[in-house]
Amino acid sequence: MRGTLILFTDRYPFGKAETFLDSEIRYFTAAFTRVILFPLQRGDDNHVRNIPQNAIIKEPVFKKIKKSPELIIKGIFNFSCPKKFLFEGFRSGVWCSPARFRIWITHLLMIRAVLSYIKKNNLIILFNEADVLFFNWGLRWSQVIPFLPENISSHIAVRFHGSDLYEHLNSDYIPWRLEQIKRIDSIITVSETGRKYLSSKYGIPEEKIFLSRIGTKDCGLNPYKKTETVRIVSCSNIVPVKRVELIALTLRHLKSRVEWIHFGEGPLKNKVVELARVLPENISWQFPGEVSHEKLMNFYQTVSVDLFLNVSSSEGVPLSVMEALSFGIPVIATDAGGTSEIVSEPGGKIIPVEFDPSFLAEKIEQLISSENYQQIRASARKIWEEKCREDKLCPLLAGFLLEKSVNNKN
Repeated sequence: MRGTLILFTDRYPFGKAETFLDSEIRYFTAAFTRVILFPLQRGDDNHVRNIPQNAIIKEPVFKKIKKSPELIIKGIFNFSCPKKFLFEGFRSGVWCSPARFRIWITHLLMIRAVLSYIKKNNLIILFNEADVLFFNWGLRWSQVIPFLPENISSHIAVRFHGSDLYEHLNSDYIPWRLEQIKRIDSIITVSETGRKYLSSKYGIPEEKIFLSRIGTKDCGLNPYKKTETVRIVSCSNIVPVKRVELIALTLRHLKSRVEWIHFGEGPLKNKVVELARVLPENISWQFPGEVSHEKLMNFYQTVSVDLFLNVSSSEGVPLSVMEALSFGIPVIATDAGGTSEIVSEPGGKIIPVEFDPSFLAEKIEQLISSENYQQIRASARKIWEEKCREDKLCPLLAGFLLEKSVNNKN
């Protein structure tokens, strides 16, 4: 018997998020007899992605968490004991910091609602019968770990990315983080940077942290054709950490004729649009919004792209960058998180997280006018083949979890 894996997700298989799980789920279901999916929320998108036959979807805890009264209602009106939550608040001094208080109260409501959901559905029995409990993120679902019974028999594994890992991205405060770390049997990170952070921050020996980068599919090469217009693409949510507005500010300094296409939506879109509207005449732009992964891959397969940009202030190891590299598209990106582990010369260029837009513009002009540009494209693809191929990386993660399952039985 190959056992049961329970996979805790934010939304997958609902909606368009967590696209990397589309690939990984096939390897998980091949390794384990049964995979049970527990999404935290369903969201507004009713689309449900296809999953293998031996994968089962459980009803999400929430319809929608963000900007929804459901979190407050479910978080307050339940039978979870408030003692631990109040103690955490006093211990952490959340009353002295509005930012910390917001984090504490939000997490308090969410965890209490999840614990009530677990109790209502008698899930501890199911959790104990499973061989591995695999939490896809270091926040949200996995924050119930300190509240699970001490004698739970399943192997607990948690994967940390970027925003769910670094405390400085969360006002230097993640409730119950130390208690969570202590209860995890296997810690998984998507970057070497993340592994070193966990080791230095919490004193965990690096050899006890499993490095498992997320891979992407091989969808072929981008059909590059040199033209008078340089096509630059970026792809991300339009949120503060992604700093998309810096791309618009950078393009002001370019002398070349450029078409900029940004895929993604977010609360700062209007700000970016306003900046784009005042760009000089040699710069055109398009914001197609949030598109399906299939449409994005089709774009890369059919439209010539000269350069991909990522200017985030923080990252795990960005999938958008991996996908661009897979098509042989050169990348210029900030040295955020584990980005430098997959972007390097001659396939691309790493720049400091803090940069002047004119500096980035200079690097763009240098790259697109390079006499070795075709070699740069070939190098970008080679980096992806060596470090980011899904068919190399996914089996390693599935095998690691299966090994823990076998060891747990013994």
